[in-house]
Amino acid sequence: MNTNKKILVSDYDQTFYLNDEDIEINKEAVDRFRKEGNIFVIATGRSYFDFHNKVNMYNFDYDYVIINHGATLLDKNDNVFANFSINADVINNIKEDLQLEKSIKGFCCSKLESRVDFEHNDLTKINVKYNTKEEAMTINEIINNKYSDDVNSYYVTENSLEIISNKTNKSNAINLLIERLNILHENVYTIGDGYSDIEMIKDFNGYSMVNSVDELKQVAIKEYESVSNLIDEII
Repeated sequence: MNTNKKILVSDYDQTFYLNDEDIEINKEAVDRFRKEGNIFVIATGRSYFDFHNKVNMYNFDYDYVIINHGATLLDKNDNVFANFSINADVINNIKEDLQLEKSIKGFCCSKLESRVDFEHNDLTKINVKYNTKEEAMTINEIINNKYSDDVNSYYVTENSLEIISNKTNKSNAINLLIERLNILHENVYTIGDGYSDIEMIKDFNGYSMVNSVDELKQVAIKEYESVSNLIDEII
C-alpha cells in the first residue's frame, strides 16, 4: 500500500475551470502537486469529445480522467480502465418519460463517442435540455423515482439533466482507481460544485467550491474559491 502518494480529484466545469485566469493558476498548482509524486484526476460530466476539446483549448495536464459522471475511467493516454453502460432494457421506457417533445435538444454518449442516438449500442450517458429549470428538475425526479434500479439522473447546468448507469458514479470510479493504484482511501481529496459530485465529496476528503449547490456544501469539509487554494493546503 502506498502510504505517501496523494490523489486530488477535481470536477471540471465551475471547479477546475471557473474562468481563463483561474485555470492558469490551477494548472500551475497541479504541476507542483504532480511534481511531488502525487496524482491529479479530472472527474467530469463531460463526454470524451467535449473533455478533450477543453484539454486542447487550455493545455492542462492530468493523470486520469473520469468522464460522463463516472461512466468511463481513462488514463492520460486514453486507455480505458472501466466503462459502465446503461441497462439497454429500460432505455425505451426512459426515452418516453423524458418527454422529448418538450425538450430543446438532447444527445447520447457511448464509451468514446459523444453524439449518438438512442438506438446506439452501449449508451453511457443521456443528456436532455429543457426550456426551464423547473421542467428539468421535475423530469429528473421522475426518472430517479421510476428507474432508480437502473440509472442515476442528475440535474446539471442550463436546464439539463444527464442519466448514467446506477452501477457507477464519480465516487465508484475513484474507488476503482485507488484500488488499481494501491493508494490509501484517506489520501484521496475531492472537490466539486454540482449534484453529481455529492457522492465523491461525501465518501472522501471532500471540499466544495463557494458557488456549489447547497446539497453539496452541506457534506463538504470546507469551501474554496479556487482549486489552487486546496492544492496549496494539501501540499
